[in-house]
Amino acid sequence: MITISKIHLSKIKHHAIETYPYECCGAMLGYVDSKTNLRILQRIIPIQNTSEEDQRQRFSVTPKDYENLERISKETGMTLLGFYHSHPDHPAQPSKTDLNFAWPNFSYIIVSVYDRIFKDIQSYELNLDTEKFQNESVTIEE
Repeated sequence: MITISKIHLSKIKHHAIETYPYECCGAMLGYVDSKTNLRILQRIIPIQNTSEEDQRQRFSVTPKDYENLERISKETGMTLLGFYHSHPDHPAQPSKTDLNFAWPNFSYIIVSVYDRIFKDIQSYELNLDTEKFQNESVTIEE
């Protein structure tokens, strides 16, 4: 389960609408409750989509982006919880490409945007046993 404040959700929605019709992407930092495994999002970091493929259907997180996220995590004492991205004019469901690039122990939030209007948010986690995504509940808090 991942918990997101209304403010962070608003920032993710805005990023998705702002980059429409292209996919947006970004990282999520925060804390993991060791007893419940609840992920508590505290900070989002937008990442420029530099995919060399059709950016309406692909995004890219470069090694340099990841290195920067690791540095920020270390400096702030937060954990890299995962990544978010948008699906312009498509449901908030992971694609085969999303699955191929997924890493374990991360949350993957997908927001769907149709004609610059936010439609849905879903979160997924990679299940190592099945090598498929499983739904992760999203709690929106004040």
